[in-house]
Amino acid sequence: MDVLWALFAVLAVLNVAYSMWTAKRLDRLHQRVDAARGALDAQLRQRAEAALAFAGPARSAPARDLASAARLALEVRGLGHDREAAENALTRALQTAGDSSLADVTVRTAFARRFHNDAVRDALVVRRRRVVRLFHLAGSARMPSFFEMDDTVLQRRTIEV
Repeated sequence: MDVLWALFAVLAVLNVAYSMWTAKRLDRLHQRVDAARGALDAQLRQRAEAALAFAGPARSAPARDLASAARLALEVRGLGHDREAAENALTRALQTAGDSSLADVTVRTAFARRFHNDAVRDALVVRRRRVVRLFHLAGSARMPSFFEMDDTVLQRRTIEV
């Protein structure tokens, strides 16, 4: 009988240790998501500012559309669906403008989005674990979400240049 209690105690200690390790890992992943979110937001703003500077005193229709889309992207806060729509509009305007001088900023934006989405994916994998859900190890942290925007055409164009 004493062996059974000892085995139960060892399993309980292992469960507590695993839960604490998972909670710390989840906290680090949420910090990584927050850092990636900030970097992505900064990179999106830099892309919009570069597009606005490139459009300059908008004389042609594509330049006016680019300036308008860049201003709209700068006005939207956060990384929600409104921002995704504004960034997609800016991507379409950049594709129409078709200048390779913005290639660096568009590639950096694509990398920042990938890093952000990778961090979100890693956090979601841990949050789906049974121990995290059972013991509410995520606490009150909000569920991270992916940021989706169209940047594939710009990447292809920048590689060709």
